Amino acid sequence: MEQIQIFENQGIEVFEAQERASIDIQVATAKRYPRDLARVRNNSIAIVCMDKETAQSCRYAKPVGGKNVVGASVHLARIVCQQYGNIRVQQRIKQVTDKNIVAEAVAFDMETNYAVCVEARRSIIDKRGFRYSESVIETNAMAILAIAERNAILKVIPKALIDIVYKEAFTFANGDLSDNAKLQVAITKAFEFFETEYGASEDDVLTCLGLKTKNAIKPEHIADLRGYMQALKDKELTADELFKREKNGNGNGNGIPDAVKTELTDKLSNCQTAEEIEALIGTLDVQLRENKFVQKLFAARRAVVGAGLYSKSNSNELFDNNK
Repeated sequence: MEQIQIFENQGIEVFEAQERASIDIQVATAKRYPRDLARVRNNSIAIVCMDKETAQSCRYAKPVGGKNVVGASVHLARIVCQQYGNIRVQQRIKQVTDKNIVAEAVAFDMETNYAVCVEARRSIIDKRGFRYSESVIETNAMAILAIAERNAILKVIPKALIDIVYKEAFTFANGDLSDNAKLQVAITKAFEFFETEYGASEDDVLTCLGLKTKNAIKPEHIADLRGYMQALKDKELTADELFKREKNGNGNGNGIPDAVKTELTDKLSNCQTAEEIEALIGTLDVQLRENKFVQKLFAARRAVVGAGLYSKSNSNELFDNNK
């Protein structure tokens, strides 16, 4: 009689053993080739100061509780992390509920055997209680993953090192605004950008800065505006949150859900020709086409395309004081 041999499923055990072996090898390699902090610092500074666009992307700013919160962006965290070496970073979407997205990120310093796990969450419900569309949820998922990644990295890499690189990037991005003429050029470009891309009025921009007139704007406020731009690009906040439209009613969307406005603004900013703008209009329903806020956005974009002015793809030139 033929004997039948039964093999137990050891797939999970084998995978875990392989994963442990991989980590052990990485830790051993890290111990054998320790990082040089002076080299990490110098290389990180060289990269963030490679051009103004990179330097400007290293800082974000957003209003929280009536105060302006600024800090190192995920772009700066990634640059320093790459140069730091002997570090392992992983992130994932942990959970998607009816109201929130929860992301998780782990940063593991192989050399010091120090690991940090952080969570970050974001609402996917607009102010009227409606759930965002799938495309907007996907965009928000990518943004919250980046935020979780940044927070994990910044908890593992020494703050002293991050601060040095951050300061150099800030100085390089700011440029020379000591001359009043250069400051006025930067102010004008900033206000034009926020009006064109987000339908923000002069009062909207001044409100988010906590100022009453343009004359009160100083060089440090230009740095904040750059930070706002980066936060909007990285989806850390929306235009409505930045300009406090829900609270003050400035530049309101006349009942349009925030998710719809965000999605429409992103699509419109990618239109580079009049034909593309008209094609986008053709996809809108009658209610949106007749909305004054939407009409203002499209009119502003037509003016930009017709004049061959800037778009988000080259927005790094907005505050270049030499242009």
